[in-house]
Amino acid sequence: MKTPLEVTQTIYQLFSEGNLAGFIDLCHEDINWVVNGPADLKKCQSYRGKQGVQQFLDILGETWTFSSFNPREFIVQGDTVVALGEESGKDISRDQPFYNRWAHIFTIENGRLVQFREFLCCWFGEEKAPDMNWSTMH
Repeated sequence: MKTPLEVTQTIYQLFSEGNLAGFIDLCHEDINWVVNGPADLKKCQSYRGKQGVQQFLDILGETWTFSSFNPREFIVQGDTVVALGEESGKDISRDQPFYNRWAHIFTIENGRLVQFREFLCCWFGEEKAPDMNWSTMH
């Protein structure tokens, strides 16, 4: 059986390849999926079960196109994996580019994703994110 980190990395790989059926297959039937972020983003809500994950992916596909999607750092503790990353693309409804930084928290049990929580910071159009170095500081 894959480790929680390996499952998480597989989920990102499937998402990046556009293999959404494979992505959803790694989710538990009763998964709890929560996206925290600006209230005016349609995707920022709670979803339940594989149907909920599909609903989230449908909303994502209708509202955003990605030019980059980069998990940068992984922190593992038992069945929990925290991924820190960034993404950019175009917000279709606003007709503006976006840049986001996020923290994704995965809970993996028996090789399946049982809980996903996202904490999202967004910048649109000409807004600029604060400078940040992704390398670990010592």
